[in-house]
Amino acid sequence: MRTGTPGELLRADRVVLATGIWGPVLAAGVGVRLPMVDVQHPYVFTAERPELDDTPIDAPIVRYPDHAVYTRRHGRRYGLGSYAHRPLPWEPSATRDSAEVPFQEADFGSALAEARRLVPAFRQASPGRRLNGVFALTPDELPLVGPVAEVPGLWVAEASWVTHAAGVGRQVTAMLLETGRPAVDPARLAPGRFDHWSDRTVHETALGHYRGIYDAH
Repeated sequence: MRTGTPGELLRADRVVLATGIWGPVLAAGVGVRLPMVDVQHPYVFTAERPELDDTPIDAPIVRYPDHAVYTRRHGRRYGLGSYAHRPLPWEPSATRDSAEVPFQEADFGSALAEARRLVPAFRQASPGRRLNGVFALTPDELPLVGPVAEVPGLWVAEASWVTHAAGVGRQVTAMLLETGRPAVDPARLAPGRFDHWSDRTVHETALGHYRGIYDAH
């Protein structure tokens, strides 16, 4: 595999689009609609804790499904995220170089205050960094993985979160390189499975799942 220099055009028989929130922007350049909606999401950290060391991860992510809250360790800090606020869509652009956008205190403040009271490590800890990170939702909360019918040679691996990441890597590798049986029926993750949906229906359905993101449906 060869990497190019800035501005150099590299030709390939197959290309995998795996660019997160920028997926729809780049796909639109070749006339493809990706059924994704980018949405803002708050995440906060504690200040460094004296009882922790630099071990990056030594425990799983902990979820509070009834409260739409999750938490995990980051070395000497703990982190926490919440979905218990109104969904805030975001329109990406080709010129934006970060998936982090200005923090919305008016929209996130009360949800995060409730979440801090829920998680023991946050009740007495000094606050640390807070961020607003944008991620992608689909109408069924599943990733988009596989070939794009409209453009031969174009594949996508989009709308994948930490929950799906390893499985998406395995799925696209098995399909693209024909090295084994896919972990999931390819039709369940096919990028074109919402082709018959209008943009409005994709948008409203995806955002409608945000607050109930841990619900079984």
